[in-house]
Amino acid sequence: MNSIFFETIIRVDILIVFATIINCGFSVSVPKKGDVFTVNITMNNFQTTQEDEYAYVQYKLPDEELFIVGYLPLINMNSAHHMLTYACAEPGSGDKFWKGGPTCIGQQMIIHGWARNAPPLTLPENVGFHVGRNTPYKYVVINIHYLSILKNDYSGNQLIMTRKPLIYHAGVMLGGSDLIYLQPKTNSTRTPFSCQYNGPPISIFAVRVHAHQWGRVNSLYRVRNGEISQIVKGDPQWPQSFYPLASPVDIQNNDYVIGQCVYDNTENRVVTVGSTHRDEMCNVYSMYSYDSTIQSSNGKTMNSPPIQMCWDNAFSTVARLIPADSEIPPLKPPEISGAPSGPHAHSEHGVNTFTANGDSSYEDYIDKVENMRHRNNEADHFDINKILSQIGLPDYEYVDAQNYDYLLPNHLTYGKGQTVKLHNAKLMSSDLYTNVETWPDVKSLPAQLGEVGGIALNNANNELVVFHRGSRNWEFKYFDAYRFRNEVYGPIEDAVLVHVDTRTGQTKYRWGAKMFYMPHGLTIDHEGNFWLTDVAMHQVLMFQPNNLTHPALTVGEKFRSGAGPSRLCRPADTAVMKNGDFFVADGYCNSRIIKFNRKGEYLMEWGSSMTTKVDSDGFPLPNEWNIVHSIALNEDAQLLCGADRENFRIQCFNSTTGEFLRQIRVEKKGQIGAIYAIEFVPNANGTILFAVTGGVQTSNKKVYMVDASTGDILTSFDSNPHLISPHDITVSANAREIYVGELASSPANALHKFELSKHTDLPTEIFSRRFNINHKNFRTSVIIMAAFAIPVLASVIIGCIIRIRNLRKINRLNAFLDDVKSRDTSYSSVLGGWMNRRKGFSRLEQYSDGENELLDTNAGDDSNNNSGDEPITVKVKQQPAALTNKKESAKFQMAENL
Repeated sequence: MNSIFFETIIRVDILIVFATIINCGFSVSVPKKGDVFTVNITMNNFQTTQEDEYAYVQYKLPDEELFIVGYLPLINMNSAHHMLTYACAEPGSGDKFWKGGPTCIGQQMIIHGWARNAPPLTLPENVGFHVGRNTPYKYVVINIHYLSILKNDYSGNQLIMTRKPLIYHAGVMLGGSDLIYLQPKTNSTRTPFSCQYNGPPISIFAVRVHAHQWGRVNSLYRVRNGEISQIVKGDPQWPQSFYPLASPVDIQNNDYVIGQCVYDNTENRVVTVGSTHRDEMCNVYSMYSYDSTIQSSNGKTMNSPPIQMCWDNAFSTVARLIPADSEIPPLKPPEISGAPSGPHAHSEHGVNTFTANGDSSYEDYIDKVENMRHRNNEADHFDINKILSQIGLPDYEYVDAQNYDYLLPNHLTYGKGQTVKLHNAKLMSSDLYTNVETWPDVKSLPAQLGEVGGIALNNANNELVVFHRGSRNWEFKYFDAYRFRNEVYGPIEDAVLVHVDTRTGQTKYRWGAKMFYMPHGLTIDHEGNFWLTDVAMHQVLMFQPNNLTHPALTVGEKFRSGAGPSRLCRPADTAVMKNGDFFVADGYCNSRIIKFNRKGEYLMEWGSSMTTKVDSDGFPLPNEWNIVHSIALNEDAQLLCGADRENFRIQCFNSTTGEFLRQIRVEKKGQIGAIYAIEFVPNANGTILFAVTGGVQTSNKKVYMVDASTGDILTSFDSNPHLISPHDITVSANAREIYVGELASSPANALHKFELSKHTDLPTEIFSRRFNINHKNFRTSVIIMAAFAIPVLASVIIGCIIRIRNLRKINRLNAFLDDVKSRDTSYSSVLGGWMNRRKGFSRLEQYSDGENELLDTNAGDDSNNNSGDEPITVKVKQQPAALTNKKESAKFQMAENL
């Protein structure tokens, strides 16, 4: 393939000029017989209604096997920002011309891109885009991004086509990222991207870079066996066309493709990714050729290019190999301006080294390099300080020292008599939770444990269920737009659901082999049912614990993306109510939350995609989403919150009505914190919500504790070692354990367990500060205590005095009775019997250790003896008129006033 090279085809050039003349003013030219012909696909007296409007025009290809071998743009940069040409299975609309909406339906591929008055393009000999008969591509659709309001526009593209079969087919790989966040007045902001190629050999022969006004340089590299080679370095401020490389660059199976975009933001505002000229983009289009006779992995001849997307930073470790001079813009090639020609004129576009041949422009270039390096060193120093400033406690300030103990169930008790209470961020530290380094037992985990899509705890909290992707990564080679290429790849062979013991970290059970295609979200409801989302199938599936082979409920149509009440588009997560009704985060394409009843019937939805409008706080409007990546439900509080991932916020709604309540940002404005997952503490009395940040744009991934009812950030903590690519989070019923699942490349880094620090593990400062009492409150408390204590103390003193006096009387009485008892009652005296007789009463013989009291005839039935005194037995000798000597006894107790 390295023998393929660019050459000028005189016959094609003549036809380009001729076709341009004769087709002026027509929407589509009529194909002519012969090897080569042209087709003009243009707007027809088109009128825009607003700035930054996207418009489309379609062309149905003849029922022939065709190859596109060149392009002649019929457009001017004064009217349009850029133009993209697609080959589609079906157009995004049934109309000839339309505004907004999708470009294509079904399989699609980018076949050309233009901007800034870029020149025409002719493909190398024997290379062309295969379209028409025997291919999925039956239409060509042109997408034009208009700059301003205009009338009578005929912009479009001319396609140069041939009926002659070609050995080498062409494809375009789009590399880039939408993780763009440019701080005000900052230079040298990098946005890396990376992927690993899996497929037959391809040869990159032309590259186009694209960014908006803040883009300085876009670059692309190949990494093979640990060695990095530059493919291209382009200035997005040039006319944005496909420029030929000095020599083709081959990409082989298992090679890494990495790149980045570098920006200088001169504005006094944050610039993020977007489709308007006030936003930014990061795109590197690589046009390549491949041998069409090579079969795919399933033994079939490939009808589609082997790779179309290399998006975001899936291999961040490899991306770190990008050299420091990647921030230095290249020299302009001669076809753009008066740059010198010669052996090194295109060297910035190839893998060759730059050499000086005594050219004065080279000296100027070196001066520019040194200036850029000097500025880059300053930028690196600033970035290091910024990273260091994020280590430790978050810099949130709270005025009131509130107590949030009531938000967690029964506090968090660790043992007999030991309770740790959680307070607000003033009294919390990043050491509140500690990483359990010995969990999980990596040796017991399956070797195929891959990227973790979702995790959830069972209701007993003794098993963590992991929904992972096995040997498959989310790469764009698996998709044509939103359609999964099932005919090539099929389901994942591995058992993608793993049950892990939360105590030992060992694998207990596995299931789900050959059932899923791209796992994402996992929820376990109150009945123990498993709710799973698959972004390739565009479905939500519910499995009951007693039948893990066939879903009991399915929502969405398999492999068919869409909107409306019956179709989903890459659903990300679910939340289930106790009555069986459930919510779906239909978040990657449709930007909405949908509610279904327990039978899977549509009830309601809310949410919309992004607009260019912002709220008074400078953030997007409420209920607008940039990926609804995770949702969490607190049914008792009627609160449903969603992770608005790329808007760096959490949005909370009334779960019954869908009414917007509040938005929560875990970091200060201007700091990046992409929210990847959220979850409420189960069975809590309050609204404690845990969140985890992720993504390559977030430099310091952390776990946050949030009060969702107020939006307060209670605390946050980092992991040691640091979290790399967190994707989901789950929390135990009493918030003692937190689990995080990552998009890791190996089982050793896929799962993390955090435990609430025990009393001896927490920093001493936390407990010492907890007992610091506010002086004003202390004085008030002392006054109130004194007001109650003085009367109580006086009562106790008076009671003691009375008690002492009574005891003295009792002692005198006992002494008298002892004296009487010791006397002889039968001594001889004439008056003895009469003098000792009482009229109407018999003499009482009392043996008492207390004062005389009225007889309590019910004392024997009184079981509430609180005095601690024993019952007093009194013998009564009664002498009625008959003088009978019948003895009776009665019991009574000392009165309560003693």
